Amino acid sequence: MDIAKLVKKAKKGDDESFEQLIGSVRQKLYRTAYAYVRNEQDALDVYQETIYTAYISIKTLKKPESFSSWITKILVFKSIDFIRKESHHFTTDNEEIFTELIASENVDFIMHSMDLSEAFKFLNPTVKTIILLRYYHDLSIKEIATIMNYPEGTVKSHLNRAKKELRPILKEGYLYE
Repeated sequence: MDIAKLVKKAKKGDDESFEQLIGSVRQKLYRTAYAYVRNEQDALDVYQETIYTAYISIKTLKKPESFSSWITKILVFKSIDFIRKESHHFTTDNEEIFTELIASENVDFIMHSMDLSEAFKFLNPTVKTIILLRYYHDLSIKEIATIMNYPEGTVKSHLNRAKKELRPILKEGYLYE
């Protein structure tokens, strides 16, 4: 069924339509939460809080066709709030991440991933969010601007600034000194 039709039904209290909407974005939401908190249980907590907030707030969604962006925006802010409250950071010491990397048996990939993860720590939460949405979720500048409530130019400048900040860190091996 069409997303807009499902949203309209969910706004009227149709729980089955809401479940179908969530089913259409479930994996994307969980992956995004996990990318922020880097812990399975915490990611599930953020995911569940997002679903609850979306459920009680769906009547406020003005553009039904924007459901995916709307719920992603909720998740991003829930993730950032969680990080602030719990003082969690993007870390490379998570056992699951290293297990994944080692299983790849590609040393260059492992070193590059470690560099990226370490370099990511230097970015502020807004820039981290924009980079995740752009490169991890492959969203357009316009979609990111909508989610973040920023003008498109601001999103572009954040991306460019982040690239400039990350380039020397990754290029010069700063992290391994």
